[in-house]
Amino acid sequence: MAGMALSLLTAPTAVAQNGSFLESLFRSIAEKKLQDELSKRETDRGGRPPVPAPRPGDFPAGPLGPPVPGSRPPIQPDRPRDDRRPDRPQTIRTNSREVGQFAELLIQMDRELASLKDELQDLSRRDAGIRALLPETYQVQALARTVLHQCDGANSLSPLRDSYRSLDQRWRELSFQVRSVPNRSDRLRSIVANCDQTGRKLSRLMKIEPQFDRHGLHDQMIIAATYMQALLDDVETARVPSDQARDLVHRGRLLREVILEEADRVESVQYDEIVSRFTDFVARWQAYASELATLRDPVLDRRLARIAQCGDQTYALLWMPPPPRPTPLPGPGYPSPGFPGPIYPGTGFPGGGSNQGELSPRTRQTLMSDAASLEGSAEYFRADLKRYARYLTPDSYERDVLRGTDRLYELAKKLHEDLDRRQPLDRLQRTAAELAEVWESLSDEIGHIDSHGLTGRRADSIQQRFEQMLPMVGSLSASLLPTR
Repeated sequence: MAGMALSLLTAPTAVAQNGSFLESLFRSIAEKKLQDELSKRETDRGGRPPVPAPRPGDFPAGPLGPPVPGSRPPIQPDRPRDDRRPDRPQTIRTNSREVGQFAELLIQMDRELASLKDELQDLSRRDAGIRALLPETYQVQALARTVLHQCDGANSLSPLRDSYRSLDQRWRELSFQVRSVPNRSDRLRSIVANCDQTGRKLSRLMKIEPQFDRHGLHDQMIIAATYMQALLDDVETARVPSDQARDLVHRGRLLREVILEEADRVESVQYDEIVSRFTDFVARWQAYASELATLRDPVLDRRLARIAQCGDQTYALLWMPPPPRPTPLPGPGYPSPGFPGPIYPGTGFPGGGSNQGELSPRTRQTLMSDAASLEGSAEYFRADLKRYARYLTPDSYERDVLRGTDRLYELAKKLHEDLDRRQPLDRLQRTAAELAEVWESLSDEIGHIDSHGLTGRRADSIQQRFEQMLPMVGSLSASLLPTR
């Protein structure tokens, strides 16, 4: 078969300097996470973890281990920096028709993820809670590009299988979160549907079924059946006419048997069949639960709420947003029957959001955790670098690196404090923008620290500690930086 070359012509996106920085940052994170996952799988199989071949932009290998992915090619002292260098190959060359089809679908997914990212950024101007979805969107797109990079020179799909499994899992999680956003626009629905369709084509080509936690699903069904039995016991003692109580218990017992049968079958049936049968069950259960809710019995309402929580967890395990809930009964204290919608990412309550000028409580809490971790890591990194400062040459390099390290720590601390004090979003964005600028500059310097007097174990230690801060910087930057 003649070799084929695919040009990587991704959809143009109107991103400014912040967008380029974020894409480069998340590409580094994706490469590291993918390598960690592949190493773990190889170790679990009893083999040696794979050692990747170094590429331009990798931190150099040291005596303690292989090269560590870096965020960009090292800067040569006698050559000006070029930010336009591509972070992935411009063509994919392969002799395999299947790999070619796979690469074309990945290019299509990359375009669709770029559209999703742009749409979420637009929506975040009106609802800052949407920002909670941006870090994972960057992460999934970066992982798709990393898998696409691995297609170059591949002659079969087998070496790409484990990498694609990771991408498939991450996309399903992100798709579920986006599809759970309340009041989604038609454009957002269309983008996610297109990306879901591309993902299904990739999975069929790779012969991989949708991945989900079968053990977790089994446990949730058993827990729901336990709550159902308690509900039936309470129906028998509720203030309900005996004939009506017997009928409710009889029908409830039949529904409970259905969920127990599904729990027994969950280990052996395919994903699509589980989804279909569970959807049918929910339709029957909602009608039954609505009838119980009309009794307005506080004890029964509490049982229904517990079962609803199990339904929420089951939908999450299947990467499915729940159907619309029935209209709740009037009056306080009576929950809507059936299975409720999931907690909207970035909020602390179902269906909640926030305006552009503020972050939702959950988003703020998540970012505050990342900022606290970054502050602690930056402090340790600064202490390590100061210990080795006497080895760094020339003096100008030492001054620049130490100044950048001090500033990184100061900005991480300031961002942590501002999040804790509930400062407005525009102030957080200014700090995050400066943090990104300092990180980008410092990343260039640390990337070639081994050519400035620090080598071997010491250089490895510094680079690895610096790399550990990548996910924190990525999450904070994607959530806070305006990119357009």
